[in-house]
Amino acid sequence: MEATVEFVKYLLIGASVSLDELAVGTIKGVQVKHMRRVDPWITGLYFAVFQGVMLIIGFYGASLFSKGSSAVTEWIADGLLMLIGANMVREAFSKNDENAKQQDLLARMDVKSMSVLSLTMSLDALAVGVSLALGHRLDIWWASLSAALVSLAITVPAMFVGHKLGHKVGAKGGAFGGAILILLGIYELLQYYKVF
Repeated sequence: MEATVEFVKYLLIGASVSLDELAVGTIKGVQVKHMRRVDPWITGLYFAVFQGVMLIIGFYGASLFSKGSSAVTEWIADGLLMLIGANMVREAFSKNDENAKQQDLLARMDVKSMSVLSLTMSLDALAVGVSLALGHRLDIWWASLSAALVSLAITVPAMFVGHKLGHKVGAKGGAFGGAILILLGIYELLQYYKVF
């Protein structure tokens, strides 16, 4: 029974730091115009590695952070989500050609773009890692593995679904996706400050 409870705890930690990947993976699927079958797996692996590593960094770096660090990471993560979303909305309504839209962070699959996006998505995991170090009795390695696996399991199908939706909603799908990211960032901030 105790092993089942521990497994559920690790699974919930993994889900809590990885649910943003559901929205972002879906939106990325919409944005990538010529998605290869391997692109969702590459994206999922990027997100998974960053989620797991940031959880560990947060855990072991907890002694370096003050109590206010989770507020800082929350503002950075949510601010970046809103900034990426605003850029997507702007790109969707700009008069530039299709190549300019392809330059959007979510549409590119290069190492730099994927690393920036993955880092943005994993800042919450950093804060959770700090929180785990400050009082929870969980094995950080199992928590990290759980976060990585849940992230991968969420991102891959989300990108495939997003790509299918992208064909249906057309060029303005980026505006819809951007609006979702902006709302997600605002929601995360309001939730952090316990507005609801």
